Amino acid sequence: MRAGAAGRRGMSSAATETSQEHAVLRQAAEWFAILHAGDASAAEHEAWQRWLDAAPEHQLAWQKIEAVNRQFGMLPAEPALAALKTPNTRRSAAKKILLLATTVALGAAVSRRDSREYMAALAAGERTAVGEMRQLALADGSDLWMNTDSALDIDFAAGLRRVALHRGEILLHSGHDPVRPARPLVVDLLGGRLTALGTRFSVFRTGAAARLAVFEGAVRIELDSGQAQVAAAGTQMHFGADWIGAAEAADEQQSAWTRKRLSVERMRLGDFVATLARFRRGHLSCNPAVADLLLTGSYPLDDLDRILSALEKSLPVRVHRVMPWWVTLEPAGIAPAGHAT
Repeated sequence: MRAGAAGRRGMSSAATETSQEHAVLRQAAEWFAILHAGDASAAEHEAWQRWLDAAPEHQLAWQKIEAVNRQFGMLPAEPALAALKTPNTRRSAAKKILLLATTVALGAAVSRRDSREYMAALAAGERTAVGEMRQLALADGSDLWMNTDSALDIDFAAGLRRVALHRGEILLHSGHDPVRPARPLVVDLLGGRLTALGTRFSVFRTGAAARLAVFEGAVRIELDSGQAQVAAAGTQMHFGADWIGAAEAADEQQSAWTRKRLSVERMRLGDFVATLARFRRGHLSCNPAVADLLLTGSYPLDDLDRILSALEKSLPVRVHRVMPWWVTLEPAGIAPAGHAT
């Protein structure tokens, strides 16, 4: 049960950063924008360097900003090179920060590329980009929907109909297999197997945990560790490679993404924003000060700016766009950080 609770926490999309962490990230984003405005003064470069050197937390936040920038390539790859206009002492410090940030980024990339699961997702036969949703008609008459940033392989053999989910989320509505005897329809992930028992269900995989939600029929969870459980219609279960959590009530609204909608009822704003971030490239986060606000509604996933505008109108929040790829939701009364010191 303890592992199941940990898995549910891992699957939760709630914002986990503290108010202090959010504030430092916000300052780093502001400084990044200032240095790339094209008219940053020598005094601003000096102020940025003082801020950067003031605390290790500032340097870590700056590394994250640079990593996101490198990932999406929307701005020059080495923002701190603007500091080359400053005296040699600051130039040396900036180079060290850049070297550290690059090393961290490359280390993470190598770590991911060493992962068998990462490589499988990279080479998957079916993939969706961030923000893309797609429906597939399978050879047996089943319908499969892929959510944003998902990767899978389909392997229909003589005795088995198999979907291997490497990343992301799917909804599967099983069809009647024309082959006799009917072949089992399974989804493999996380060292386990889900077997459809005439059903419609969704699976959301992230990291070392997954969430199974069954809307019709039933699904059997079988782990390589030997644990097994059947999830009935109207229930959901979180599970990992060696644990299965308790059954909970499933919400049909969880499948609204197949219609390009995000439907929620009394959902925390922090959870909502973290879910929305899956459909958008770049950084989207929520200030912990407003993360516990609740919202209910149905939102169009093909127009994320419209969703953000609706949040501003319905909640005491303000959408803060530091850069096109770095957006945060702040309390309505908080002004831009400006020249943080």
